[in-house]
Amino acid sequence: MRRLLCLIPILWCSAGWAQIPTLVQHVSCPSSRNGGNGTTQSPTPDYLCPLPEPSQAGNALLVGIMAYNNATFTVSDDKSNTWAMVDSVVDSKNDFVGIYTATNVAAGTRFIKLHSSANTGNVAMSASEYYNIALTSAVDTHHCNAGSSSTSITAGSITPESSGDLLWQWAVNGADNGIPISTTSFAAGSQSNISWQLSGTDINDGDAVQAGIYNSTTAINPTLTSGTVLPFDSCVMALKAASAGHAPISAFRIVHMLHQQLPQSAANPWPIQFASSGNLIVLSALTGTDTINGISSTPSNNWSTTGSAAIGGDNVSQIYYAANANSSNSLRLSVARNNNDGDATFMMYDFTGAATSPFDVDSGGQSGIQSSVASSLTTCNSCLTPGSTNEVIIANFGQDWCTATGVKQPGGGLFDSVTYTGTSNSGPQPVDQNNGWMHYYNSDASAITMTWAESCQTTPQGSWAGRAAAFKPASSVNHPSAPTALKAAVVPK
Repeated sequence: MRRLLCLIPILWCSAGWAQIPTLVQHVSCPSSRNGGNGTTQSPTPDYLCPLPEPSQAGNALLVGIMAYNNATFTVSDDKSNTWAMVDSVVDSKNDFVGIYTATNVAAGTRFIKLHSSANTGNVAMSASEYYNIALTSAVDTHHCNAGSSSTSITAGSITPESSGDLLWQWAVNGADNGIPISTTSFAAGSQSNISWQLSGTDINDGDAVQAGIYNSTTAINPTLTSGTVLPFDSCVMALKAASAGHAPISAFRIVHMLHQQLPQSAANPWPIQFASSGNLIVLSALTGTDTINGISSTPSNNWSTTGSAAIGGDNVSQIYYAANANSSNSLRLSVARNNNDGDATFMMYDFTGAATSPFDVDSGGQSGIQSSVASSLTTCNSCLTPGSTNEVIIANFGQDWCTATGVKQPGGGLFDSVTYTGTSNSGPQPVDQNNGWMHYYNSDASAITMTWAESCQTTPQGSWAGRAAAFKPASSVNHPSAPTALKAAVVPK
């Protein structure tokens, strides 16, 4: 019987292509490390990890978590999707490592919440969004492994029933009762019938995700490599492919994001490994008493600052970027600072669809002192005017005390900070230092005002510093063409 080719003009026609699970975005959120000042905000805390961009309808969200095993854990989100724990393991140090999934999610899902029945501390999370994952009964097989000390990180043998499954492996170091220990690097695995790619790495926290399409139904023990011999725990899930969900609508967007912490008295320069695939990489930095002097990377990139450092008390705000970037699945950065006395957070963004010369304008840096407790703080009052529409505005601000909990202005601003109620809301804290990060796609060229929602106890914010910078999209974006013989139009799903 003759195979029926696709004649409906709005569809792609390759049955194989239509069902390949495809990454939309990934984020690596940091370990809480159970640090900070004062008392905790909640005895049953919530850890909130934001996806870089709002999800597309019908897609799958995959999550890996680790925490100290003195609580029960529940995963949920801001759109009330249904979550299931796929597998978990508790190692000899009493560290809990688990993988979770939600399929056929609602459009606009962004904040993934891990709720703990007790104050466990040392929580970390990584999350990926995919389309072309089965809407129901998506999990084919799974396994977790509490591994011994080695550079090879294995999840244990699995035998998928279906060829073409997405294999998603979460690996985390649990060497010291849930307190993460750094590694020097991660490398994707090299195994038959699958091309592994690193989705996210945090060498400071010692965790990573790799994923790939497994074109076989023979047994496989998913394996990636650490540059340091440490006792890693790892879980893997195989998810069934289907023609489902939606590809990203916007051509200019974040693909990968890393919340990179830098502890006090850390190595200088500070190493970062950042899986990336786009053409604009932005490092939004808030440091204590240090300033960044320069950045180098492998592959080589030209790293530029958007403006001189804004300094308010012990808060230093800077933004660096690599235009027309040489991205890499294992991009390595070396961040040099003028000293190594303070701690810091580097918010790493990997954008696709940016202009070749993307930088537009910087706010110049703002600083001040907030001497009374306030539930909102304006750090930028019409301080930046983008040159055109559809740019992305990256902003940050650091403060002595209190916790940033959201963005009030501009409307539509996307809050990028992780929050954790298992530590005090009077910073600095290991989880993004309780400071504010955001990005915003402007629909007009009006001046930008930045106002942050704040949570304080009895101490006001004190000194603060922040800035914003605008980056331009490509003037045109090339989309794949449909097979010419079919004369079919190509539209996004």
